[in-house]
Amino acid sequence: MILEKIKKKKILPLDQYIDFCLYKFKQSYYQKKNKFGYGGDFVTSPHVSSIFSEMIAIWIVLFWNKIKKPKTLNILELGPGDGTMGKDIISSLGKINFFKSNVNYYFLEKSKSLKKIQKKNLKNEKNIYWIDNLKEFKKKDNLIILGNEFFDALPVKQFSKRGDSWFEKYVFFNKKKQLSFIFKKAKLDSIRKIEKIYNLKINKFIEYPLILEKLINNISDLLKNKNSIFLTIDYGEESRICNDTVQAIYKNKKSNILQNVGESDITYQVNFFHLIKLFKKNKLHLVEFTTQSNFLQKLGIKERAANAKKNLKKNQQLLLDGALKRLLHPLEMGSLFKVLIISNQYNTDFKYDI
Repeated sequence: MILEKIKKKKILPLDQYIDFCLYKFKQSYYQKKNKFGYGGDFVTSPHVSSIFSEMIAIWIVLFWNKIKKPKTLNILELGPGDGTMGKDIISSLGKINFFKSNVNYYFLEKSKSLKKIQKKNLKNEKNIYWIDNLKEFKKKDNLIILGNEFFDALPVKQFSKRGDSWFEKYVFFNKKKQLSFIFKKAKLDSIRKIEKIYNLKINKFIEYPLILEKLINNISDLLKNKNSIFLTIDYGEESRICNDTVQAIYKNKKSNILQNVGESDITYQVNFFHLIKLFKKNKLHLVEFTTQSNFLQKLGIKERAANAKKNLKKNQQLLLDGALKRLLHPLEMGSLFKVLIISNQYNTDFKYDI
């Protein structure tokens, strides 16, 4: 069905093709029932071990302390997948005896099928709500916005420089009736948007999610309320130079993005240089940018694991060791994934201990 839609269009810019594959139709990847974790197409940090979400909960409590322990705390999670991280965060907060606050937990989710999975997984939780877009979320004080592997799933455009001209990548059906790539001369307005972020004299290739600026603007508006902060974790780099990072994941393995249409997850590596520049444009402040490994270790993940192992059987201890290695090792998630924290206040540093 998706292929038929592409045939009718004849030619699509790459970001529109990705939107077709992931979001646009009932048959699109994120609109269908998807498996998360080791039995699905990809494994995110919350599925590696619940200890990941426990550390996020500890960070939330540290921020709660910093803003003088308000009676109500609002948490908004962007793109919550199957709801695993949210469920584990809520559970962890409930186990911290001195954490005394009413928590309202909101989920931003467009996919109807994922929303059903989330509601099933969170059916016993209280004060949880769903929204379809950030515009409908009313501004609130004491707001924590969370994202884990949220930005990497945005439809992205690609541009290539040939000589002194820029060309945009498109997808089309070739004479063999197969999907193929072609480059067309880029529109001037696209180039003008890009050059506000990247130096086109030093770049010969650009990846650019067109929707990103609008998303950052909406998040920035919410962060301008009292005691608000944004934490996002994603795989990528912080660089003034762009690379071709778009890939498809099918059954936990890399796949050709022109194959398994609607059956693969298509992602790109987030360039945090782009995100940070957009937030600074909105007069927000960088609190922290670091690796996932550094962030989790400062929160005490190794100490927490050591304590947990005292009450575990040998096979469970080995599983926890394996999960810790995957979350922290530089060649796995530890350095590949980055943590970005943004606030509307200069002085938002706090000690990483409770």
